[in-house]
Amino acid sequence: VYCILLATACGKNADMTDTVTDVVTGVDILSYEEREAGTDIYQVRVLVSPGYVRLDDGFAASDFVLLERQSKTVFSVNHEDRTILVIENQPVSTAPPADLVLAETRTPDAEAPLIEGKQPVHVKYLANGEICYQAVTVPDLMDAAVAGMAEYTTLLGERQLNNMGSVPESMQTPCFLSRYVYAPARQYRDGLPVQEWDDTGFFTTLTDFSADETVPAAVFELPDEYERFSPGL
Repeated sequence: VYCILLATACGKNADMTDTVTDVVTGVDILSYEEREAGTDIYQVRVLVSPGYVRLDDGFAASDFVLLERQSKTVFSVNHEDRTILVIENQPVSTAPPADLVLAETRTPDAEAPLIEGKQPVHVKYLANGEICYQAVTVPDLMDAAVAGMAEYTTLLGERQLNNMGSVPESMQTPCFLSRYVYAPARQYRDGLPVQEWDDTGFFTTLTDFSADETVPAAVFELPDEYERFSPGL
């Protein structure tokens, strides 16, 4: 599920300014540069409104992922195939099992410049004593956007827990279970992540952020004529 959704953020056809509409909506905007092992750097933009979270590459005509926050449903739109992958909410208890021990270490990054007057914090996220990934976060910054991202990653974690039968046991390490299943949003409890990285080559860095912007309301609409399907169906 994670790979399918992240892949939708990479194709582009037209900039947001190409969308012409008189109807606009208020959003918070986060812009990231991301890289994974074996890939070039790619752009990820996150638009967060009270009703939706949209992830794309900054171009309105590109493939995108949309979270409808009220129904807790995630939609992955593929324009080339004219399809929409629908991931419906499957609530499940995500309390970590007793043998999965989560911990964090937090160190104020005194050498980092203040962001909006706030001191960044370097956080290491551990599972059973192993460092799984690290982040630099800024507390109490862009709280509405952070809440939206936390909702999105939590829903993906719940979906992953329901699909654990398809994950080889060799992959079900403490770090995998903590990061993608039982505590996928714990970095957002520490504020706005401005950097995240791990030992696999994954790295993401915040390049821009802005609150209380307006965008065309159409960016949160799904194409009516596309075929919808759900995983496994």
